[in-house]
Amino acid sequence: MTVAHRLVPGERADLLFVCDHASNAVPAGIDLGIPPALLADHIAWDIGAGALAEALAATTGACAWLGAWSRLVVDCNRPLEVAIPEVSDGHRIPGNQCLSPAERRQRHALHTAFHAALAKWILRTRPALLVSVHSFTPRLATDPAPRPWPLAVLWNRDARAADLALAALRADPAVEGPIGANEPYSGKVLNYTMDRHAEANGLAYIGLEVRQDLLADDAGIARWAGILSQTVETVARRLRQ
Repeated sequence: MTVAHRLVPGERADLLFVCDHASNAVPAGIDLGIPPALLADHIAWDIGAGALAEALAATTGACAWLGAWSRLVVDCNRPLEVAIPEVSDGHRIPGNQCLSPAERRQRHALHTAFHAALAKWILRTRPALLVSVHSFTPRLATDPAPRPWPLAVLWNRDARAADLALAALRADPAVEGPIGANEPYSGKVLNYTMDRHAEANGLAYIGLEVRQDLLADDAGIARWAGILSQTVETVARRLRQ
């Protein structure tokens, strides 16, 4: 139960992709109390983000660190005290309500294991750039206004890499439409994993969000892996200058 991540190996140590919402799996013995179809919904994981992180790792020769369980089990991109959602985009999660102390400790152990192992990996490999890979739904059930951004760049206090990524993406003719800068989500609010492992260690990082309908098939994932791998390489190179 405490195995909370999957590592996609790569030979390159200066770059690490992290996708904490890569999986919609639920450990044996945990019943979320929701219809099975909801596990395929965006509330359970970042659709396409895990595959995109793997493709980016393969393209650049870097490693990818992927969360092993659904964020409905425990959300590794939230502080521990709010990491077990009772409601997500209007859907009640009955299995997360009225947890016993033992059940809560079981969920928290996954969160702790994910971050403790990631911290050790970063200390061992000392990457110069972390890239957080996420995806966002084209519209929320609780707020159905369409989201026009094909992708977004997120950051909190350290904007070194984010500024470079935004400049590179805005100059790329392959990217059509507005590029979100801390929207539809803001890294000043939702940035736990990068706050903990990048900001706290003085490491440059980029938070990337791609709209999920653009990652709906292998062709979409390959397209965005091509675009974003070039962006990441540009950022890495400019950070070294």
